[in-house]
Amino acid sequence: METIVDSIHSATYKCDSSLSCGCSTSTTILTSRIVGGEAASNNAWGWIISLQESGEHTCGASLLTSEYAVTAAHCVENSISNISTLSILAGTNDLNDTSIRSIQRRSIINVTMHPDYDKLNILNDIAIIKFSPLIISSNSKLAFICLPKQDEDPFKTNSSLVAIGWGYTSQFIDVVSNTLRQVTVQAFSSTSFDCQRTGILNSSTQFCAGTITGGKDTCQGDSDGPLMAFVDNRWVLAGITSS
Repeated sequence: METIVDSIHSATYKCDSSLSCGCSTSTTILTSRIVGGEAASNNAWGWIISLQESGEHTCGASLLTSEYAVTAAHCVENSISNISTLSILAGTNDLNDTSIRSIQRRSIINVTMHPDYDKLNILNDIAIIKFSPLIISSNSKLAFICLPKQDEDPFKTNSSLVAIGWGYTSQFIDVVSNTLRQVTVQAFSSTSFDCQRTGILNSSTQFCAGTITGGKDTCQGDSDGPLMAFVDNRWVLAGITSS
Protein backbone atom coordinates (compact mmCIF):
# COMPACT_ATOMS: atom_id res chain seq x y z
CA MET A 1 0.00 0.00 0.00
CA GLU A 2 0.99 3.63 -0.36
CA THR A 3 3.49 5.16 1.99
CA ILE A 4 4.87 8.64 1.38
CA VAL A 5 7.44 9.94 3.83
CA ASP A 6 8.33 13.58 3.25
CA SER A 7 11.30 15.27 4.88
CA ILE A 8 13.57 18.15 4.06
CA HIS A 9 15.73 15.90 1.95
CA SER A 10 13.67 13.12 0.39
CA ALA A 11 10.37 11.42 -0.34
CA THR A 12 9.89 7.66 -0.37
CA TYR A 13 7.15 6.08 -2.50
CA LYS A 14 5.97 2.52 -1.92
CA CYS A 15 3.47 1.35 -4.50
CA ASP A 16 0.92 -1.46 -4.39
CA SER A 17 2.80 -4.50 -5.73
CA SER A 18 -0.46 -6.36 -6.38
CA LEU A 19 -1.26 -4.01 -9.27
CA SER A 20 -0.51 -5.03 -12.86
CA CYS A 21 1.20 -1.73 -13.70
CA GLY A 22 2.84 1.30 -12.14
CA CYS A 23 4.91 -0.57 -9.57
CA SER A 24 8.55 -1.64 -9.85
CA THR A 25 10.43 -4.18 -7.77
CA SER A 26 12.25 -1.52 -5.73
CA THR A 27 10.97 1.28 -3.51
CA THR A 28 11.30 4.71 -5.13
CA ILE A 29 13.29 7.31 -3.20
CA LEU A 30 13.49 10.84 -4.58
CA THR A 31 15.83 13.41 -3.10
CA SER A 32 14.64 17.00 -3.31
CA ARG A 33 16.63 20.14 -4.05
CA ILE A 34 19.20 18.43 -6.26
CA VAL A 35 20.14 20.61 -9.22
CA GLY A 36 19.85 18.62 -12.43
CA GLY A 37 18.31 15.64 -10.66
CA GLU A 38 20.00 12.53 -9.32
CA ALA A 39 20.92 8.99 -10.32
CA ALA A 40 17.97 6.60 -10.14
CA SER A 41 18.19 3.50 -7.97
CA ASN A 42 18.42 0.13 -9.71
CA ASN A 43 15.02 -1.37 -10.57
CA ALA A 44 13.12 1.71 -9.34
CA TRP A 45 11.62 2.38 -12.78
CA GLY A 46 11.09 -0.99 -14.46
CA TRP A 47 9.24 0.42 -17.49
CA ILE A 48 11.94 2.77 -18.78
CA ILE A 49 13.80 1.49 -21.84
CA SER A 50 16.36 2.98 -24.19
CA LEU A 51 15.31 3.50 -27.81
CA GLN A 52 18.43 3.14 -29.92
CA GLU A 53 19.46 3.74 -33.52
CA SER A 54 22.38 1.68 -34.79
CA GLY A 55 23.13 0.75 -31.18
CA GLU A 56 23.26 4.34 -29.89
CA HIS A 57 20.78 5.80 -27.41
CA THR A 58 18.46 8.37 -28.97
CA CYS A 59 15.41 8.58 -26.70
CA GLY A 60 13.66 7.02 -23.77
CA ALA A 61 10.50 4.93 -24.03
CA SER A 62 8.01 3.48 -21.55
CA LEU A 63 6.81 -0.11 -21.52
CA LEU A 64 3.05 -0.56 -21.83
CA THR A 65 3.19 -4.34 -22.34
CA SER A 66 5.89 -6.92 -23.03
CA GLU A 67 5.89 -5.96 -26.72
CA TYR A 68 4.70 -2.34 -26.89
CA ALA A 69 6.15 0.93 -25.64
CA VAL A 70 5.27 4.60 -26.01
CA THR A 71 7.76 7.25 -27.11
CA ALA A 72 7.87 10.62 -28.87
CA ALA A 73 7.08 10.72 -32.58
CA HIS A 74 10.06 12.97 -33.30
CA CYS A 75 12.32 10.19 -32.02
CA VAL A 76 11.31 7.78 -34.78
CA GLU A 77 9.99 9.88 -37.67
CA ASN A 78 13.29 9.85 -39.58
CA SER A 79 13.86 6.12 -39.08
CA ILE A 80 10.55 4.64 -40.22
CA SER A 81 11.90 4.11 -43.74
CA ASN A 82 14.87 2.23 -42.27
CA ILE A 83 13.31 0.54 -39.26
CA SER A 84 15.98 -2.16 -39.16
CA THR A 85 18.35 0.35 -37.53
CA LEU A 86 16.05 0.72 -34.50
CA SER A 87 16.16 -1.39 -31.35
CA ILE A 88 15.37 -1.16 -27.66
CA LEU A 89 17.46 -1.94 -24.60
CA ALA A 90 15.56 -2.94 -21.46
CA GLY A 91 16.47 -3.99 -17.94
CA THR A 92 19.28 -1.58 -17.06
CA ASN A 93 19.94 1.90 -15.70
CA ASP A 94 23.49 1.96 -17.09
CA LEU A 95 23.75 2.09 -20.88
CA ASN A 96 27.47 1.30 -20.72
CA ASP A 97 27.22 -1.87 -18.64
CA THR A 98 26.20 -4.69 -21.00
CA SER A 99 27.21 -7.38 -18.50
CA ILE A 100 24.02 -7.01 -16.45
CA ARG A 101 22.06 -10.27 -16.65
CA SER A 102 18.68 -8.57 -16.75
CA ILE A 103 19.46 -6.71 -20.00
CA GLN A 104 17.29 -7.56 -23.00
CA ARG A 105 17.63 -6.16 -26.51
CA ARG A 106 14.92 -6.34 -29.15
CA SER A 107 14.63 -5.13 -32.74
CA ILE A 108 11.75 -2.81 -33.59
CA ILE A 109 9.06 -4.53 -35.66
CA ASN A 110 6.66 -1.65 -36.24
CA VAL A 111 6.27 2.06 -35.51
CA THR A 112 2.92 3.87 -35.38
CA MET A 113 3.02 7.65 -35.10
CA HIS A 114 0.05 9.78 -34.08
CA PRO A 115 -1.86 10.56 -37.31
CA ASP A 116 -2.00 14.26 -36.38
CA TYR A 117 1.65 14.63 -35.40
CA ASP A 118 2.77 18.17 -36.23
CA LYS A 119 6.56 18.41 -36.35
CA LEU A 120 6.64 22.18 -36.82
CA ASN A 121 4.49 22.99 -33.78
CA ILE A 122 5.41 19.87 -31.78
CA LEU A 123 1.80 18.75 -31.45
CA ASN A 124 0.68 15.13 -30.85
CA ASP A 125 4.34 14.16 -30.48
CA ILE A 126 3.68 10.54 -29.61
CA ALA A 127 4.34 7.14 -31.17
CA ILE A 128 3.87 3.47 -30.31
CA ILE A 129 6.71 1.06 -31.03
CA LYS A 130 6.34 -2.71 -31.28
CA PHE A 131 9.07 -5.31 -30.77
CA SER A 132 9.44 -9.02 -30.10
CA PRO A 133 8.05 -9.84 -26.63
CA LEU A 134 10.35 -9.22 -23.68
CA ILE A 135 10.74 -11.87 -21.00
CA ILE A 136 8.81 -10.69 -17.96
CA SER A 137 9.78 -12.45 -14.74
CA SER A 138 11.01 -11.72 -11.23
CA ASN A 139 14.56 -11.89 -12.59
CA SER A 140 13.94 -9.48 -15.47
CA LYS A 141 13.09 -6.58 -13.11
CA LEU A 142 10.78 -5.16 -15.80
CA ALA A 143 7.41 -3.54 -15.16
CA PHE A 144 4.76 -1.58 -17.06
CA ILE A 145 3.72 2.05 -16.64
CA CYS A 146 0.01 2.69 -16.02
CA LEU A 147 -2.01 4.88 -18.34
CA PRO A 148 -4.47 7.30 -16.70
CA LYS A 149 -8.02 6.11 -16.23
CA GLN A 150 -10.69 7.92 -18.21
CA ASP A 151 -11.78 10.03 -15.22
CA GLU A 152 -8.30 10.48 -13.77
CA ASP A 153 -6.35 13.74 -13.95
CA PRO A 154 -2.63 13.39 -13.17
CA PHE A 155 -1.86 16.81 -14.73
CA LYS A 156 -3.10 19.06 -11.93
CA THR A 157 -1.33 22.41 -11.67
CA ASN A 158 1.43 22.47 -9.01
CA SER A 159 1.21 18.71 -8.50
CA SER A 160 4.52 16.87 -8.09
CA LEU A 161 5.65 14.91 -11.13
CA VAL A 162 8.76 12.83 -11.77
CA ALA A 163 10.78 12.83 -14.99
CA ILE A 164 13.38 10.17 -15.79
CA GLY A 165 15.80 9.69 -18.65
CA TRP A 166 19.35 9.57 -19.94
CA GLY A 167 19.46 13.21 -21.07
CA TYR A 168 22.04 15.93 -20.56
CA THR A 169 22.59 16.78 -16.88
CA SER A 170 23.36 20.42 -17.67
CA GLN A 171 22.30 22.82 -20.39
CA PHE A 172 25.93 23.97 -20.53
CA ILE A 173 27.56 20.53 -20.93
CA ASP A 174 26.83 18.65 -24.15
CA VAL A 175 27.28 15.17 -22.67
CA VAL A 176 24.47 12.63 -22.25
CA SER A 177 24.36 10.72 -18.97
CA ASN A 178 24.82 6.97 -19.44
CA THR A 179 23.18 6.43 -16.05
CA LEU A 180 19.43 6.83 -15.67
CA ARG A 181 18.53 9.99 -13.77
CA GLN A 182 15.39 11.20 -12.03
CA VAL A 183 14.07 14.60 -11.03
CA THR A 184 10.96 15.94 -9.30
CA VAL A 185 9.16 18.81 -11.02
CA GLN A 186 5.79 20.56 -10.84
CA ALA A 187 3.13 21.04 -13.50
CA PHE A 188 2.61 24.68 -14.48
CA SER A 189 -0.56 26.38 -15.61
CA SER A 190 -0.63 26.76 -19.40
CA THR A 191 -1.44 30.44 -18.88
CA SER A 192 1.64 31.14 -16.74
CA PHE A 193 4.46 33.25 -18.17
CA ASP A 194 7.01 30.45 -17.87
CA CYS A 195 4.77 28.10 -19.81
CA GLN A 196 3.71 30.61 -22.45
CA ARG A 197 7.29 31.44 -23.35
CA THR A 198 7.91 27.80 -24.31
CA GLY A 199 5.49 28.25 -27.20
CA ILE A 200 2.75 25.92 -25.95
CA LEU A 201 -0.10 25.89 -28.49
CA ASN A 202 -2.73 23.47 -27.21
CA SER A 203 -3.31 23.19 -23.47
CA SER A 204 -5.61 20.20 -23.98
CA THR A 205 -2.71 18.06 -25.22
CA GLN A 206 0.36 19.93 -23.93
CA PHE A 207 1.50 21.14 -20.53
CA CYS A 208 4.65 22.50 -18.91
CA ALA A 209 6.65 21.14 -16.00
CA GLY A 210 9.69 22.39 -14.10
CA THR A 211 10.53 24.32 -10.95
CA ILE A 212 9.95 27.96 -10.13
CA THR A 213 13.53 28.33 -8.90
CA GLY A 214 14.96 26.57 -11.96
CA GLY A 215 17.84 24.10 -12.11
CA LYS A 216 15.67 20.99 -12.34
CA ASP A 217 13.92 19.88 -15.50
CA THR A 218 14.33 17.53 -18.43
CA CYS A 219 17.03 18.07 -21.03
CA GLN A 220 17.65 16.98 -24.61
CA GLY A 221 18.13 13.23 -24.72
CA ASP A 222 15.30 12.80 -22.22
CA SER A 223 12.93 12.94 -25.20
CA ASP A 224 10.05 10.54 -24.80
CA GLY A 225 11.17 9.86 -21.29
CA PRO A 226 8.05 9.57 -19.12
CA LEU A 227 6.70 12.32 -16.91
CA MET A 228 4.92 10.47 -14.12
CA ALA A 229 2.46 11.11 -11.29
CA PHE A 230 1.95 8.93 -8.21
CA VAL A 231 -1.80 8.31 -8.10
CA ASP A 232 -3.69 5.74 -6.02
CA ASN A 233 -0.58 3.78 -5.03
CA ARG A 234 0.81 3.50 -8.55
CA TRP A 235 2.84 5.47 -11.10
CA VAL A 236 0.78 6.87 -13.96
CA LEU A 237 2.06 8.26 -17.26
CA ALA A 238 1.14 11.96 -17.15
CA GLY A 239 3.05 12.98 -20.25
CA ILE A 240 6.03 12.48 -22.54
CA THR A 241 8.98 14.83 -22.75
CA SER A 242 8.68 16.51 -26.13
CA SER A 243 10.92 19.57 -26.03
